[in-house]
Amino acid sequence: MWEKVFNQLETLKNPEKAIQKTKYFKVAEGQYGEGDIFWGLTNPQAHAVAKENFKSLELSEVSQLLKSEIHEVRFAALSILVLKYKKLKDRNLKKEIVNFYLDHIPYINNWDLVDCSTHYIIGPYFLEEKDKSILIGLAESGHLWSERIAVIAMLHFANEKSFDFPMYLIEKLLFHEHDLMRKANGWVLREIWQKGGNELVEKFLLKHISNIPRTTLRYAIEKFPEEKRKYYLAQK
Repeated sequence: MWEKVFNQLETLKNPEKAIQKTKYFKVAEGQYGEGDIFWGLTNPQAHAVAKENFKSLELSEVSQLLKSEIHEVRFAALSILVLKYKKLKDRNLKKEIVNFYLDHIPYINNWDLVDCSTHYIIGPYFLEEKDKSILIGLAESGHLWSERIAVIAMLHFANEKSFDFPMYLIEKLLFHEHDLMRKANGWVLREIWQKGGNELVEKFLLKHISNIPRTTLRYAIEKFPEEKRKYYLAQK
């Protein structure tokens, strides 16, 4: 069955868009997406194929797709996984998908693959878990995509107005050297601010204003009123 999905995706190849995507996702030697291969599909195209097929695929078949060298095939596989997770009520079945996701992190190896999946699977599952050690382990792993998985999962926490653990993770990773993590931290701070944690975020920013990465600050204050945004930039 997974071959059918693969073939459906292949029929949507767009060589011109593929070239554009290789530049956008930094696939040159030494860049974070080095060696990744693109077919040039749009996200809606991949989602449509995933939606058509997710009910009929076993996890073993999703694994075959997720191990593909083609970026959009991996994207579709993660979309399938998200759709499967959202349909589940049983906690044990949800745990099976979470464990599957964690076991396949080596293939979740670009920012869009992380962003399309972790806050729909890892976020919801661990919001309900008292033991957050797996998330802490991801954040402390020194592996870029594991770190981003941990932080972007916090978007779900923010959406549910659970702010303490996201703030803890962001502080742990605040001075990360990679721009993708600095953006992730700022994105989550912005969402916390928007969901009612404005005082918490503003106090955090003032605490770290002298050395917070500028990228993180700019993302965090993006929705601030203009006068307040200028104030924080001036403090920096």
